[in-house]
Amino acid sequence: MTSTLSPEEAQRHYEANAAKQDSQAWYEDEAFRVLIACADFGGAREILEVGCGTGRLAEILLRDQLPSDARYTGIDIAPAMLARAAKRLSPFAPQVTLKPGDVTLGLTAGTATLDRVVATYLFDLLSPAHSKNLISEFHRVLKPDGLMCLASMTPQTSDGDTTILTQIWRLVQKRWPWLVGGCRPVELHALLDDKTWKVMANETVSPKGVISQILIARKIDPHTTDRDSRQ
Repeated sequence: MTSTLSPEEAQRHYEANAAKQDSQAWYEDEAFRVLIACADFGGAREILEVGCGTGRLAEILLRDQLPSDARYTGIDIAPAMLARAAKRLSPFAPQVTLKPGDVTLGLTAGTATLDRVVATYLFDLLSPAHSKNLISEFHRVLKPDGLMCLASMTPQTSDGDTTILTQIWRLVQKRWPWLVGGCRPVELHALLDDKTWKVMANETVSPKGVISQILIARKIDPHTTDRDSRQ
């Protein structure tokens, strides 16, 4: 059985390690690049990032991708992360809202109000039950045809290969989850119901042996006809 950190344990870990968070860029940046290329942020006006961390992805989006009238909201469980994000995103302050929050309890955003929801390296630390609930919340808050944009550590590449580093990471996480911040490789596509999501992109990258999955899925209204949902 895979161990996961409780929300309280995760908050303590990331509060204590906020200063080290950006050191993960060596494996996250390639996933960010693919996610950005697949998610058409240029057409988005209302964006929510769940688990925004220090704002590293948000800075790229606000600087290079989002329209000048777009509004970005970032949520994180650790105040120390939000403090770093606020400093980094200060040049874009009129467009930015940062909020503390435990997303395992749900989202405060209104129904069908967002163009994009983004979560990178978040589902790999959530329990399966919390993951399912959060995916449902993403579906609720997205506008019709809105996009869910995810990146996560994953156990194998699109070709079914794995790496020694990924295998070691899984073993460490099962026995000492706090050493890796509770993160473990997960399969994002397994969380989706094909009646409510249409996968637009599903790719993997593996810089230096850490495999990440990038998944972009479009919201489907389950009340539409089968023909409409395939268009």
